Amino acid sequence: MNTFAYSSYKHQTDQELLDRLGKAIFALKLQAQDRLCEYGLDARDVDNEHEDLAEFLDDLVRRTRLLVMEPIDGQVNMKFTGLSHRFIDVNRADVPDRIAELARLQLRLDEGDQIKDRDFQLLDGLHDLLEEESAEGVRGLYAF
Repeated sequence: MNTFAYSSYKHQTDQELLDRLGKAIFALKLQAQDRLCEYGLDARDVDNEHEDLAEFLDDLVRRTRLLVMEPIDGQVNMKFTGLSHRFIDVNRADVPDRIAELARLQLRLDEGDQIKDRDFQLLDGLHDLLEEESAEGVRGLYAF
């Protein structure tokens, strides 16, 4: 029963992260297309998503750095463990470069800069990894 409870909790956590990331990407893409008004959003909503996405990326970077044995200061958000493992497993050889890319995107978000096409590709890739992690969690629930 404990394994089922853990699987259920993990799936719920992964789904919350997926929803959070999807919502931020959606708002930023609408802003890039100048279509916020069509969906009842405004600049303040996008600013909130910028902040939330920057925090999301910080949590992911910190958890990933810890998994690859880099020293970090402070706490890490353990909810990012599954996504961090998938991020690392894409290609272990270039993890430091991809972490640096995430950190640069986080900095641009913190500074309120426009998101570039390459940034959207990176975010969409993270979204895909998180979808895979969430789908695996669902399969784990049906294993019981």
